[in-house]
Amino acid sequence: MSFARYWAITRLRLDAEFNQRLGAFFDPLPERELGAVREVLSGGKRLRATLACLVNESLGGAPEAAIPRALAIECVQAASLVHDDWVDGDTLRRDRPATWTRHGPRRAVLLGDLMFATALRRMAQLGRDDVLVLAEAIAAMAAGASQEPLAGDDPATAERAPLPTLYPRLIHLKTGVLFGAAARLGAQAAGAVASTCEAACAYGARAGQAYQLADDLRDLLGSAEDPALPPAPGPLLAPALAHFCGHGGPADAAMLACLRDAMQANLELRLRQAEAAADRLPARGQHQQLLKCAPREIVGLMRDGAPAE
Repeated sequence: MSFARYWAITRLRLDAEFNQRLGAFFDPLPERELGAVREVLSGGKRLRATLACLVNESLGGAPEAAIPRALAIECVQAASLVHDDWVDGDTLRRDRPATWTRHGPRRAVLLGDLMFATALRRMAQLGRDDVLVLAEAIAAMAAGASQEPLAGDDPATAERAPLPTLYPRLIHLKTGVLFGAAARLGAQAAGAVASTCEAACAYGARAGQAYQLADDLRDLLGSAEDPALPPAPGPLLAPALAHFCGHGGPADAAMLACLRDAMQANLELRLRQAEAAADRLPARGQHQQLLKCAPREIVGLMRDGAPAE
């Protein structure tokens, strides 16, 4: 079985499980607010939740054990997008109006806070290790959001880290951390030993970093391939140029081509690192191959035009 097939099957199962469990997961919550949560969670690709399930099953865990952890991961991911859309002024999410445009900024922010807090509460009920993994992931994601340059910022002064080191830090905090947390929670759901949980976290983090690199690279490819087009817009362009090309200023076509090649090479490096981490996991049967092919297939989903989230 390919990872794409596993993902398609697992995504349907997760959607059904989430729909059935959501009321209890967020209890007590009035139906109006629960409906808003259900709306925010709907339509996601469930990649992080699928990774938690795959790692759990690969290590011999019961599928049931991964479900609440997968739901908590998806709550954190969805809540972060609600906040991001408001901060960035984005009006669309998953081909429909962003939450803040439908419910207003105040209610959207509070809804995101509710989802963060509930995910932590449910993980605390499972155990100290589970809540610690999720709390550390939320803190890291918040640190990444606070350091990411915003549109209109001067990239030379807006970041909290030196410009050449900012880009790899951001792709880890923005995306790698939650993929890593998902994989680690999957290992913990299977009752894995500490060293296996660490390897699972490294595996997920590298896969997530590759996923973010693929998304950023897709944004830059058009301008890099056509010298007549201006540099790709966005506040991450300068940090990426500074890190990969040693140049943080305006980019011409040659500089963008250099950036494209360097990012593609770095993407391949992180995929190989994810595959090496998969080899350190004591997976069972066909799951070993699924673990190894998952990062490349996840990146393939990005390259096939699926929007990042």
